[in-house]
Amino acid sequence: MKLEAGTRGKKHNRTLIRWITAFHTFLYKITGGVIGGLFAGAPQMLLTTTGRKSGKRFTTPLLTLPDGPNLIVVASYGGQAEAPHWAKNLMANASGWVQIGPHHWEICAELANEELRARMWPVFCRYYPGYVQYQKLTDRKIPLLVLKPI
Repeated sequence: MKLEAGTRGKKHNRTLIRWITAFHTFLYKITGGVIGGLFAGAPQMLLTTTGRKSGKRFTTPLLTLPDGPNLIVVASYGGQAEAPHWAKNLMANASGWVQIGPHHWEICAELANEELRARMWPVFCRYYPGYVQYQKLTDRKIPLLVLKPI
């Protein structure tokens, strides 16, 4: 699996992002998704990947949309020039785990093909218009990933 690198994008305050992500994840886990389970009317899930360098597990809350039995996620990283760490982890090891509400299952990830991306990108942008701005911030075409249940 390969995600394109870009050349533009603003640096995030990584400490703040990590804190917000950790707090969101904590609330989601202890409430079974009651808190943190929706964002802009779309379901949020927790995605757990295995670090490509450390081998440790990392959990990230993500907006997700269903597509049949699969889940689709956006590897935007806020318009950064590179893919988010969770996406890089899935490129190195396509296996992971998701939690939606109190339900958990294992997944296998792959890049969405152009047809699926063309169909789903506008839907994601309707739920979260920030994705339109993120795409403007980077030269890379922000990919969608398909998470297939195992």
